[in-house]
Amino acid sequence: MKKNKKCLFILTCISSLSVISSCTSNGGIGDDVILFSKDNVITTSFDGLGVEWGTYEDTNKLVNGAWDRITTAVDRLNPHLVRCMSNFEWLVKNFDNKETSDPNDDTWEYDFNNKYMNNACDILDYCENHDITVAFGVWNVIGNADESDDWGMIKNVTSDPRWPRLCADLMHYLINVKGYSCIKYFVNTNEPNYSGAHGASKNAYNTYDIWETGVKNVRKAFDDAKLDIDIIGGDTTGFTGSVEYLPKIAKNIPDCVNNYGIHMYISNYDIDNAVYQNNLKLLYDGVKELDSTLGNTKNMYIWEAGLLDGKNTTTDCNAYIGNFSYGIRMADYTIQSILSGINGVVYWDLDDAMHFMYTETGMSAKEWGMFSTLNDATSFKQEYRPWYHSSTLLTNLLSTGASLYSSNSKEDAFRTIASIDKDGQNGGIVAINRNKQPVTKKFVIDKKINSEENKIYVYFFNETNLRIGDDGFVTYNTVIDGSLNDVLEVEIPANSLVVVSTRRL
Repeated sequence: MKKNKKCLFILTCISSLSVISSCTSNGGIGDDVILFSKDNVITTSFDGLGVEWGTYEDTNKLVNGAWDRITTAVDRLNPHLVRCMSNFEWLVKNFDNKETSDPNDDTWEYDFNNKYMNNACDILDYCENHDITVAFGVWNVIGNADESDDWGMIKNVTSDPRWPRLCADLMHYLINVKGYSCIKYFVNTNEPNYSGAHGASKNAYNTYDIWETGVKNVRKAFDDAKLDIDIIGGDTTGFTGSVEYLPKIAKNIPDCVNNYGIHMYISNYDIDNAVYQNNLKLLYDGVKELDSTLGNTKNMYIWEAGLLDGKNTTTDCNAYIGNFSYGIRMADYTIQSILSGINGVVYWDLDDAMHFMYTETGMSAKEWGMFSTLNDATSFKQEYRPWYHSSTLLTNLLSTGASLYSSNSKEDAFRTIASIDKDGQNGGIVAINRNKQPVTKKFVIDKKINSEENKIYVYFFNETNLRIGDDGFVTYNTVIDGSLNDVLEVEIPANSLVVVSTRRL
């Protein structure tokens, strides 16, 4: 940065928001300024943020007008990635084993004209029309979760010879027949490392070797069918499972996959103390040592991102999703993921109405969403939760193709990144203060931003300062004239997120 006259814009946030704008000759960038420079580039082509938006298990349980409400919410969220999952048991019928021991003799039919496929296609239509990259897959193998399975597909899981035929047929229908070019990735069953209990889990008989065989078979089936789709390598959950699977994938079948996909549900403690960032960086670096294409032609994504504290294991609901603290921590989670090398984060999840927990006493919604469209949900649960608004700021700022930068800041309880859109016309800064007291920070982006507006939109996210517009969505707290190529000073309240952008988010 040249040593010349720089404009200093000061924003303070104490009991109310006020703005002071001044111009000083500071003789260059001081040591107290957080500088985002080319020396701290994280990526020059970020793949974006997104959300799990899967096939609804029972659309009859949705409130009237649910689809309009859902798409309005997704419009404002503006995700760049979507993970959409379905089940073969919803789509396959008349599975016949020919009464022989050879599974290659088996035949079956498909029902692609039912409420499950129709709902999946509604979601895919939206993604196709809005240029959203989709990972499509199936939750489980087909069959019953016990040894008496009539279809004989449990012990062999995805290594069963019928599995690649099912997968290729499904993707042929979606890509070639329906024409969904938005589907870029295939999910070869959910969380294969999570075995669960025998008799209750379809992963009970799974091993890494079985899963690897299945991936190789599916890759061949896709290639034989000339299906241009990549397979997610892993879709594993947690550090233990990911450390088990991903290095083996990198060593054994790097050519079969084009995305190292993981699920991470993290404790509040590990987020608050950046333990998550340190562990994730170790995982990323370990895989990169084995597969040098990681970070170049191949990336690692978090395909399910969430927090563990507040989870009820019986109902699979999170009691804290309505709290502002959940939004603060999920923003911190996102920054830590990006600083670790992750090039895409998909939040779990969009809508409480998508998934259910089934027990002997009935079914109940898995409450992890940004809102609910269930017809029996209270009006409070149907409202947009705080973490929807904080996520909206991040998904809109950290766009596909953007260059992202870390900084020279090394503080334990403060994290920040900067973004410049791929066309160089706009940019912004995300900063999160996890301290118990306000902090004042000065920021400047080194690379030139060619913004036509010459405006800086400032958004504060905490329980006191979040501002919601008349349309029900997050809006800026203040806007000032200026450039992020000049020094911006911001007072950030305790335990708060601040997002500044040269365009309205």
